[in-house]
Amino acid sequence: MSDNLKKEKFVLVQSETILYDESIKTKSIGYYKDAFIRFKKNKASVVAAIILMSLVFMAIIGPNLKEYTLVGENAQKWANRLDYLPPKAAGLEWLGFDGQKELEGFPLRFEELPEGIVIEVYSDNPNAIGQVKALVDYYAYVDYYYSNDVFTSLLESEYELIKEIEAEKGITIITYDNGLVNGSYRVKLNFFLFLDEVYGMDNMNFWFGTDAQGRDLFTEIWTGARLSLAIAFGVSSINIIIGLVIGAISGYYGGLTDLIIERLSEILSGLPFLAILTLLLLRYGNSPWIVILAFTMTGWLGISGLTRSQFYRYKNREYVLAARTLGARDPRIMARHIFPSAVGTLITSLVLYIPSVIFAEATYSFLGIINYAKLTSVGRLLSNGQEVMKTDFYMVLFPAIFISLLMLSFNLFGNGLRDAFNPSLRGVE
Repeated sequence: MSDNLKKEKFVLVQSETILYDESIKTKSIGYYKDAFIRFKKNKASVVAAIILMSLVFMAIIGPNLKEYTLVGENAQKWANRLDYLPPKAAGLEWLGFDGQKELEGFPLRFEELPEGIVIEVYSDNPNAIGQVKALVDYYAYVDYYYSNDVFTSLLESEYELIKEIEAEKGITIITYDNGLVNGSYRVKLNFFLFLDEVYGMDNMNFWFGTDAQGRDLFTEIWTGARLSLAIAFGVSSINIIIGLVIGAISGYYGGLTDLIIERLSEILSGLPFLAILTLLLLRYGNSPWIVILAFTMTGWLGISGLTRSQFYRYKNREYVLAARTLGARDPRIMARHIFPSAVGTLITSLVLYIPSVIFAEATYSFLGIINYAKLTSVGRLLSNGQEVMKTDFYMVLFPAIFISLLMLSFNLFGNGLRDAFNPSLRGVE
């Protein structure tokens, strides 16, 4: 084999070039930037973050997306006639947003209806002898029913406006006019046409249906979500700040400071939250600020205890002792050396604290303990929907979907943040 190896086959590479070590050119990545990069790799958490941002965004703009202009002196009377309309949205009929509803009654009730209103009649009704069930286009049914009803409380301003519109546009809104009787007009109206021309309700499609007062449930859900999120973020911000500060001081300094703080925490933790909430509401009323105060009186205790345990865990580590030896002050050591190490554990609890406040507020609203006078919350919507669950299930369905999405999103988002801020995973692909 050695005979086949010829010297001229061996050639030195770059024999006339001087080779130097190349400098490694990379950008330094900070702690938070590295956490953000690792968070983006968790697809489930990214999707959860998008859903959360969408829910918050909808809570901000949702109440203004669907204009509902039934306002004025006589408006609530008309709104009450639009109670429990089922969900209806153009283009989404295949998903059940078709405005159809099941009614019960004797066959004559449905035989007298115009063609197109009754979709299907079920021959027997086990709930009532002699009656039948019918699937109807409920919007057309309501329009037909109230268009044949004699209204006895039409205001003079409404009557005059109708006459002006009829003369200007050449349309018929009043189909029967008995004139002024005891200060109000007795008339029959093309009901939906009247609401359109007089109150501007040109789109009689309620995407999530209506409630018992004829209010648009889509608007009510996002209005309630706005209130629930505002209370949750307000309570969470206050409790997280107080809990982090007190827990950090207690865990870092220990000794007498820790002993005093712990004894005060034990006294506060012994106070029943329900008793605090009830007493405050009875004394000062159902204002959102009173609810926030009740949640912040003892809500910071759990965060404080968790922060205390984390600071106890890390305060005697070598890098903390080195920083103290080099002259770093206590606030800098707590903020720059201990807190980043503990944030991975804290972040999940802090993120999940927000939905816990939302669910607690929704629970007490559902039970009627918190009952805002003129404000709507998601818990109150669920409570109202429970009463008509068998006939109008959508009243519970949509608020429940909102709560469920919020819970799942916060859980996945919190898990993603926990993994991203875990220092032991820094630089791990």
